[in-house]
Amino acid sequence: MRSDLLTAITANTAFTANCTVSDELPWDQSGTPLYIVNKKHFYLSVEDKDVVDLYGTLDGCDVMQTETTILGYLTVDAKNQPSDIDNIVANVLLARTAIANTVTNESSVSSELENDYITYQFEYRFVTV
Repeated sequence: MRSDLLTAITANTAFTANCTVSDELPWDQSGTPLYIVNKKHFYLSVEDKDVVDLYGTLDGCDVMQTETTILGYLTVDAKNQPSDIDNIVANVLLARTAIANTVTNESSVSSELENDYITYQFEYRFVTV
């Protein structure tokens, strides 16, 4: 799912006009997250999967539900944000529609202002059966 989501975000031309998409993971560099070090670079985390038994069957072929959560990060200068930041955020959220065969596909965004930058944290949640 991560690679499909990353492809959908990368293909979005409105996003790449002022910011770039990195295929690297948002790891820490000397204790600082990479998305803070490299502003205007979008980073996507690894998939966090939670598998639960949805329906038990007598033949042992239980129906399982998998909930996958993926986090994305984008940090920009608080004073000099890209002029189309609202469009960028909307398109990153909309990239969830690229993931097929899901019962639920949701996305949300939150932002945090710290020092002189704003970090947008995107959360994607997909449920498959």
